[in-house]
Amino acid sequence: MTNELFENIQEHLSMLDLAVHCTEKINIFAKSEDLDRVISETENRDRIVNIVGTLQKTVEDQINRLSPGDIDQDGILVLKAWFHDLGVWSERMIEIDRETIELLGQQKESTTQEISLIFKNKEMFKGYNHQSKK
Repeated sequence: MTNELFENIQEHLSMLDLAVHCTEKINIFAKSEDLDRVISETENRDRIVNIVGTLQKTVEDQINRLSPGDIDQDGILVLKAWFHDLGVWSERMIEIDRETIELLGQQKESTTQEISLIFKNKEMFKGYNHQSKK
């Protein structure tokens, strides 16, 4: 039982690493204004996060079924480290996501201003008849 639990914890941590890696890539793509890759990597991260959630539920169910005699002191240390790692990964992803959202917000504002300027210029020249000019 505990071997299966520790294998699931290891798999869960590996998937968390992948999720953080995807989050970092999203941030890099946002910095380079590569929105297609931001969207693609966000979809990948969503799939990974779904897997992480499933694995975490499995691990939590296995922990809830443990009795005091099923786990030794080393096992308890592994569980404590796992709980700590969950917090660290969560904070890291939130930090990167905040930065990415700020970047994307700035890009959105810039794009909105560009569209506004183009529309304003179009309206200014709307009445100008280009056909009568030679």
